[in-house]
Amino acid sequence: MRFDAIVLAGGRARRLDGADKPNLLVGGRRLIDVALDAVAGAAHIVVVGPSRDLPEAVIQTREDPPFAGPAAAVAAGLAALDAHVPAPGSARPVVLLASDLPAVTADTVAALLAALVRTGAPVVLGIDPAGRRQYLLSAWSVPALRSALADHDGPSMRALVPDGAVTLALTGTADIDTPADHRAATDPRPDPLRAAELLRAELTPLAVRTVAADDAVGATLADPLVAVEPFPPFDAAAMDGYAVAGPGPWRLTGPPRAAGGPGGPPLSAGQAVPIATGAPLPESADRSIRHEDTSVGEDAAMLRETGPGRDDTRRRAETWAAGDPLAPAGTRVDPAVCSVARSAGTTRLSVRGPVRAVVYSSGDEIVTTGVPGPGRLPDTASGPVAAALRDRGVTTRLGGHLPDDAEAVTAALRQSDSDLVVVVGGTGHGVADQLRTVGATLGARWLLDGIAVRPGGSLLVAQLPDDTVLLGLGGNPLAAVAGVALTVPALVDGLTRSTPAPAELIEVHGADPHPRFWRVVPVAADGAGGWSAAPGYGTGQLRAMLGHPGLALLPPAGDLEKPRKLT
Repeated sequence: MRFDAIVLAGGRARRLDGADKPNLLVGGRRLIDVALDAVAGAAHIVVVGPSRDLPEAVIQTREDPPFAGPAAAVAAGLAALDAHVPAPGSARPVVLLASDLPAVTADTVAALLAALVRTGAPVVLGIDPAGRRQYLLSAWSVPALRSALADHDGPSMRALVPDGAVTLALTGTADIDTPADHRAATDPRPDPLRAAELLRAELTPLAVRTVAADDAVGATLADPLVAVEPFPPFDAAAMDGYAVAGPGPWRLTGPPRAAGGPGGPPLSAGQAVPIATGAPLPESADRSIRHEDTSVGEDAAMLRETGPGRDDTRRRAETWAAGDPLAPAGTRVDPAVCSVARSAGTTRLSVRGPVRAVVYSSGDEIVTTGVPGPGRLPDTASGPVAAALRDRGVTTRLGGHLPDDAEAVTAALRQSDSDLVVVVGGTGHGVADQLRTVGATLGARWLLDGIAVRPGGSLLVAQLPDDTVLLGLGGNPLAAVAGVALTVPALVDGLTRSTPAPAELIEVHGADPHPRFWRVVPVAADGAGGWSAAPGYGTGQLRAMLGHPGLALLPPAGDLEKPRKLT
């Protein structure tokens, strides 16, 4: 189908710090060249924006004044077409295209034009997966575009759209507005925040089990914790003092009421009885009064109140009633949850987890015992990895060492009774790296193949058909420990359906952000509410963590995200 094209390439790119977006490289190509390739079948192409190094056949123009907005740029592009296109061609459809769409192709343009012909609509607008209209990924009939521009003098494209417009769902609609968008387009690996979202959303959770409340620490509530009994279960004295009936003064009677027994004989009006903290209030008593708010006559027979007239009684169900929800599903079970469950009369809990993990070192160059020979290294990663897992509530054991052998790795995965199998090493693409091959053989569902972060980004996460999760970590100790910090909280959330903890945003001093990647850096508290970064010593050992036991995640330079504490 014959058509013309107007490509917009002249915005300010404020969220990209004023970078020239059309000249950004994605996959070795400028974004402007991606756009031109998508409309290469056009009879005439107009590029609206600053003068650029473009093919000679491309018509270049600029809106006046510059940066007057996309509608003004489209008007300038149509005027340039009118000046260069013979009259018979002036009725051809026009494709409007932004120059910040790294995935747009000629097929995308063809789909828009086909929909324009099929529907007879004045304009077909692409829509992204979220249902948002893409005004600069559209195909217009020329009369409709001329009419819209004649009736509008503002900068907005939205106001140009006439009645009868049709939308078309398209792929490849993601544009580049921010440094993060550019990184996502140039590196298919997710950033750490997106990786965590994927794990939480995509993992198949553990089965629900019912256990004694005291045995549930480290697990996650699969159902809400609901009170079986009210609390307090009876009216009780909140402090040592006296239980009284009716108005004072009161005649003292006995016996004293102690905690741990029944309330004893009822009181009559005008009577008082000594009562201990936690003891049930006697029948017919109105309230209890603490010792310091009373006085006893010289005959030790009459009690008078000297305080403000308060009631020192814990009333039945004043904290919660039977049937009240106390903790939602997704709550991590800790000693406080167990204590509340016992107070509420709940002896068993429905939970997922805790997650059970086994950790293997791997690689023919690694020695787990004795002195390494020439060309070999001691295992310095599996111990810190296991400790990092335990710190995150994962029940962890060491499984030993795996050689660079597919059968050994396969056997370790098939024979595991753990929820999570962690292998240190083997995540690369070399001939000795077996995890991808073994995972494919076992029918693994791959969730992550790397994260755009340094160190720790060379990792793998997959779920096997029996729902066992494989976590492959980089072989260097700092990369391995960083990989645990980056993935395991989200792995635990996904497997147990626990509610994610809020991010702990921090200030980090002494660390320069990477221009493109997120960074994991060892940190220590500086005593003034901030964190100081360790000097860099490489990832082959953990020297950087001596005196800097925490890990922080730093966003790339220019990113709007804040540093956050990982450990």
